[in-house]
Formats: sequence, structure tokens, C-alpha cells
Amino acid sequence: MPVKHLTADAAEAEFYRAFAEGRLDAMNQIWADSEAVVCIHPARSAITGHGAVADSWKDILQESASFDLSFRCTSKHEADGLAVHIGLERLAVEPGQIANLAVTNVYRRTPDGWRIILHHAAPIHEGPEPDETVH
Repeated sequence: MPVKHLTADAAEAEFYRAFAEGRLDAMNQIWADSEAVVCIHPARSAITGHGAVADSWKDILQESASFDLSFRCTSKHEADGLAVHIGLERLAVEPGQIANLAVTNVYRRTPDGWRIILHHAAPIHEGPEPDETVH
């Protein structure tokens, strides 16, 4: 039986614990059981529906028994049974290669506790600051 997370923060902690530890069963349980869930992995198209999202995590989590991963939430917004968390992921892709990702996670309060309904991670491209001049 899935754990009932009483807060969006607790659901987020479980999401990142499942990811870091490569635990597919826990990852599948933290997602809302809905065809409306969406996951966008870095540089990929949107994946919709619980089954398709679960399959995408299966592919990722099969690559390693665990991941060197950290997440820092930089902004939280909660209203009307939804919580939006924006932050930064740091993921060791290969030895010496780090991916820095901008992340948006959205959680919904359900009768079974808080569940993730959207995870969007995108690479942060480092480079020169944009010119402030409007052309």
C-alpha cells in the first residue's frame, strides 16, 4: 500500500529518495494514478499518463542502482490543493560530468495524500549573460 504523504514536501522528499536510490516501486507510487500526469525529462518531449511515465522511469532507473543526485527547492507556491515547487537538480551523469537542471514539480492533494502530477527537468545552459539591450 502506498505511503500517504501529508504534505507536498513529504511527497517531494519521497520522489527524490526513490530517484536517488533507483527504487522503481516507490517512484511509481509517488505519481498520481491518472492519465493527466506529465513528465518531461531533460531534452525530451512530454510523456503523459501514469503508465507511460512509469515506463520512462523504468528505463532511467535500470541504468544504475543509485544516482548521485541533489535537489534544492528555490520557490514554493501552494493553493487550492496544488503545490508548485521550482528548484535545481544536480545529477552526476558520469564520473566527472555533472548535469545542472532547472526543475518544476507539481503536486496534487488527493484522498491518498499528496502525489506528483508533473515533473519537468531542463538543462541549465551556462554561457554569457544575455545582452540587456532590447533590439
